[in-house]
Order: sequence, then structure tokens, then C-alpha cells
Amino acid sequence: MQRTIAVIAVLVGLMALPLFAQNSLLDQGRAAMTRNDADAAAALFEKAVAQNPKSAEAHYLLGSAYGSQAQKASFFGQASLAGKTRDEFEKAVELDPNHLEARFGLLQYYAFAPGIMGGSYDKAFAQAAEIRKRDPLMGHRAAAFIYSNQKKTEEAKKEYLDEVRELPKSARAHLDLGVFVYFVGQNYKAAADEYETALKLDPAYMPSCFRAGQVTVFYGDPARGEELLRKYLTYSPKENEPSLARAHYWLGRIFEKQGKKAEAKASYAASLKLNPNQKDVAEALKRVP
Repeated sequence: MQRTIAVIAVLVGLMALPLFAQNSLLDQGRAAMTRNDADAAAALFEKAVAQNPKSAEAHYLLGSAYGSQAQKASFFGQASLAGKTRDEFEKAVELDPNHLEARFGLLQYYAFAPGIMGGSYDKAFAQAAEIRKRDPLMGHRAAAFIYSNQKKTEEAKKEYLDEVRELPKSARAHLDLGVFVYFVGQNYKAAADEYETALKLDPAYMPSCFRAGQVTVFYGDPARGEELLRKYLTYSPKENEPSLARAHYWLGRIFEKQGKKAEAKASYAASLKLNPNQKDVAEALKRVP
């Protein structure tokens, strides 16, 4: 009996090896994406897809890597990589219709791509509708993205306002509205107010901590911003959350604003160490002797 149990344990261990190897590849690929090395990421995700072609997550991540590669490719290279990006997102959605990140990626493709390459706002809105069925909050964000791409600012803003109205106790909803007014309207006070509301609703939702710290470069108390960004730097960001490299950068901006050049220089250097491919950080580092 003991020998039988031992044999089963060995077999289970052997069966787990491919999954462990694939997870390792995905983690390595994510790390490569974090440091903006899309070529390395694509190679790793291609191996992950080869190991497990039915993994929706692997296909989604490979599509994301191809999309990043397309941004730096030649005109003809962009066309090829864009098609590969769409194919991987479509495969991910086929394998898992509830993979919302893959649906959002497909939505972005349809919104950006010209008609000759399969782009279509109708297709984009169809994906937004599918997302809304599964996640109303993300559905508003998806529709707002399309409207923003169409330069329909008021329609986009309405989506975020509706999101907050329907989900007033959602920290993410207030954060979404804050990010919109920060980037689109450059209304830093309104953004700061939304970020602070998000923090009060859910102090553990760390992206609010990052944004509330970031905005103090333009509005609010820099000391408060320093406190919030230092807190964020103790956190391990999830996928699609602001990176620690960006937290170091914005902390550097706060120090620079306060005339603390040595501290600013150290923060910018720490940011570049985590991600060397940041043009704005490299330029900031040159500003401080």
C-alpha cells in the first residue's frame, strides 16, 4: 500500500512538471514585459503556447507581446504583428469566453486597426457589450475607451460618471473617473478628489495609493504624495497595475519639485534600474546633477 501511494505521488509530480514549466515561462514572460523587452517576452510566451495550446492566458499574453513588438516595428512588420496580435486574442476568447482582458485586447485591436485589417467600431462595441455582461464596471471602461478613440470626450466621460453612479462604493470606479479627468481634462483637483474617495472606500486598493501620490506633483500636498508613493513601493503590483519603476519616477518628481535634487536623482536611478527603457525617466535624471 505504501509503495502504491509512493508511485502515485511520483506520477502526480511528473504530471505537474509541464504545468510548472509553463507557469515559469509565463512568469518570465511577464517579467520581460515589465522591463519593456517584448522580443524576449514573445519568445517565452510562444514556448508556453507550444507547451499548452489550450491555455487562454498564454495566448492572451502572447498577443500582448506581439502588440508591443508592433509598436516598434517597421510598417510591414506592424501589419504582420497586428494580425498575429488579433489572432492570439481571438484564440484566447475562443478558449475562455470569460477572459475579459483578452476581450479588452480584442476591443482595442478593432478600435485601432483600419478596416482593411479587420478594424471596426461595431466589432469593438460588440466586445464592450460582452464585457459588460460579465463585469459592468469593466464594461463602462471598455465603452469609454472606444469613445475616447473616436474623440468623443463627452460620451467617454459619461461612461465613467455612469460607472460611479451605478457603483458609488467601488474604489475602482472612482479611480477610473479620476484617471480620466487627470489625463483628458488635466483637472488635477477633480482627479485628486476621486483618488482620495477611492482610498477612503478601500485603503487596501493600492493603485489608488499610487495615483493619489502621483497627482501631488501637480496638485495637493507633496509630503502626502511622498508618503503614499513610499507605501506603494512596499507593495508587489499585479498585472496591469502601475509598476514600482513608475512609483520611483513620480517620487523623484516630488523630490525635484521640493528642490531635493539628491533624493530625486536616487529615485530616478532606482526607476531606471528596474526598467531601463523609460525615456522620460532618463531625461529627468539628466535634469538633476
